[in-house]
Amino acid sequence: MGHSSARLTVAAIALSACMGLVIANCPNEASLQPCTCDHFGINCMRAQSATHLKQAFRNSTPATRDHKQLWIQKTPITTFPKDVLGRFRFSEVHIELNPNLTSFSLDALTNSNLLLTILSLYGNALATFEFSKLRRFPNLAALNLAENRLTRIPDNAFASAKLQKLYLSNNPITSIGTGAFFHLVGLRELGLENTRLVTLQGFSLSLPQAHPELRIDLSDGRLRQIDPRAFDGSAPLVLDLYGNNLTTLEQQPFEDLMYRMYNGAQQQLPLIQVGGNPLTCRGCSYEWLIPHSQNRAVQQIFYGFQCPDGRGLSSITATKIACRKSWWPFASIG
Repeated sequence: MGHSSARLTVAAIALSACMGLVIANCPNEASLQPCTCDHFGINCMRAQSATHLKQAFRNSTPATRDHKQLWIQKTPITTFPKDVLGRFRFSEVHIELNPNLTSFSLDALTNSNLLLTILSLYGNALATFEFSKLRRFPNLAALNLAENRLTRIPDNAFASAKLQKLYLSNNPITSIGTGAFFHLVGLRELGLENTRLVTLQGFSLSLPQAHPELRIDLSDGRLRQIDPRAFDGSAPLVLDLYGNNLTTLEQQPFEDLMYRMYNGAQQQLPLIQVGGNPLTCRGCSYEWLIPHSQNRAVQQIFYGFQCPDGRGLSSITATKIACRKSWWPFASIG
């Protein structure tokens, strides 16, 4: 996630400029302690508690209130309550790498709701997050919740119209709700690598209105099963499934997904990375791939496809998969 954080920082500069945020003068140095201020914003890396933060932000004037960035990193703080920032406002908030931070209230950023473009809560200890309150931040373009302790993403979790980058990687996520990302109309990057997802349920990764260059990263996980409608309507440019536990690629969702991705791609061939999965290349679930097996474009789309014998998609034949269909409905009885 180091690269993701760097991308957020670079994007932050441009986004803040677009918002036209009026940068305030720094508050009195003594009154802001233990925080410090410069033309980039306010840094509170010396804060020891939420009480210290409240004291630092207790006084503000229209001339000292608005700042570009807030940095609270590697502190021992445990909570971030709703009144902690007083009336201060920021366009970028980086509350990161605080190993004891288990409680964060989005209400603390209420005064920044129209200004906030980047929120990074990377590397804390958050087991919960107020997803429903994200609607209050209409200009949020990047959200980083990676490296926390989130276990589930609820139904319809995200609805930020301008959100372009969303990182949920390295969380112990076991479930993603229906339509969790459905309303993200301009999303370009979705990071879900290294989670504990075993199954993708229907509509969990349905993003029918996302950006045509959307990249979804589900690599280095535990996926074994994908519902036929998990990606309903989605057409990402890149879907990374590397290093999961998939033993087959079921016709649904993969055939429709392949066609949508191919038809939606503008200047380059789309990619479904399936390397590092224990594909068996045996059984009837592979039958749909036989007519595609010699298609060079399909071979390139299903990047990393490899059978146990080391051969690729071009080796898929009726003989190899040994599909034996039984037409006797009670064949498995007795």
